[in-house]
Formats: sequence, structure tokens, C-alpha cells
Amino acid sequence: MANAGFSAPVNYWGSITGLTPKSSQDGATSQLAVAMNSKGDVAASDVYGDRIAPSTDFVVTGEVDLSDIELGSVSTSGGKSVMLTQVVVNTQAGQMPTVTLSGISVETSATAQRTVALSGTLLPRSRAQDVADGFGSSDSLTQCNTTFKLEPALAEVKGDVKASDAYDARIEVNGTWTDPTGALAPTAGTNFTITAIAASSNPDSDYRSVTATATKFLELEDASAGE
Repeated sequence: MANAGFSAPVNYWGSITGLTPKSSQDGATSQLAVAMNSKGDVAASDVYGDRIAPSTDFVVTGEVDLSDIELGSVSTSGGKSVMLTQVVVNTQAGQMPTVTLSGISVETSATAQRTVALSGTLLPRSRAQDVADGFGSSDSLTQCNTTFKLEPALAEVKGDVKASDAYDARIEVNGTWTDPTGALAPTAGTNFTITAIAASSNPDSDYRSVTATATKFLELEDASAGE
């Protein structure tokens, strides 16, 4: 019998093959405007600019074709239109992978303006996976976290979004490798650049490790839904 005490997670992003929602947050915020009287006390107040910045955490239960997910796409849930702005893929040796999709509410009845599809394949395996091929080699990779993201551009009037767009899309891949000899120097994958200097930890240990971050900038394309 199911435990009635568990609430169902809200999936703002639609069905994605291989991903099962685990938990969610709506990230709801609002702003408060106040007017003072001559004594400095609040004489009037108003709440405005209600918005959400929702995220949904998924467990990986099957093979995921990441190209099925588009940054900048717009979905509707609970009467609010939400733009997908970030996808984080966490993988680690000995742990099943997880995925988090996050976004921000935009104007009512918004349509996608500029989008870019993710790339790569994520497997339901307990191992580190460089899904975006951010590095030249995945040998001895023990952890790899990949973030696909863009920046939302919002036109606001009194806290309400009236129009939206997207810019500055990129992939950031953070990897950790075992490095017993201290000679490992991670290299960037095709069209990626090493943007954080590889740093070794436990230099006096027999089991050293090295970390690095690689970045690739993505080109957004006009979405047909926004025409």
C-alpha cells in the first residue's frame, strides 16, 4: 500500500523517456511595495511580481536521449508559463545518476523564442559519465557533473514579465579522475575549452585525484513556436 504521506512531485517539463520525477520545488517569490507616513510607519503596502523558479529532480530509470530536452523551451503548469533555463546531470562511480531541470516563470501564454537542444546519452548505470564529451578522455573518471544552461532575458513592468527571450547558452563539465602517478593532465573535448586549471588533491596520498572544468558555448536558434 502506498504511503499517503508522500506528496507527488510536480513535473513542469513534460514526460522525458528514461527520467522519473523524484521531488520538486516551486521557488515562489514576490515583492513588497510600502508607503511610509510622516512618522516612518508603513501606511500602505502591496504585494506584486509573483513568480516561480521551479525545479524538478529526476532519477534515471532508463536510457535518456538528452537531445529530447531543449533549453529555452516553454511549458505551462498551474496556469504559469515556465522557461527551461538549466539542466544538471550528476554522475559518480558507485552512484546512480540524477538529473535536475530548472527554470523561471515568464509572461502568460509565452512561446519559446530561442532554443537549443541538449546532446549526449545518459545511461542508468552507477558510473561517472561524460555525457557531453567535455574532455578528451574518460579513463579513470570517478565523477562527472554536466550543466547545460542559458540566461533568461525578461522585460518587466511593475514586477510582471511582459516579454522574454534567452541568451548565453553553454555547457559546463566538471570532472574528477584518479591520478596515482600525479601525471594526469585532462584535455578538452571537441569545441570545449578547459576553463578551470586542473587541481590535484591529496598530493601525498597513493590515491591522488585531479579535477578540471571544461566549457563549450552553444548557439541558440529561433524557435518555430516563437514565430
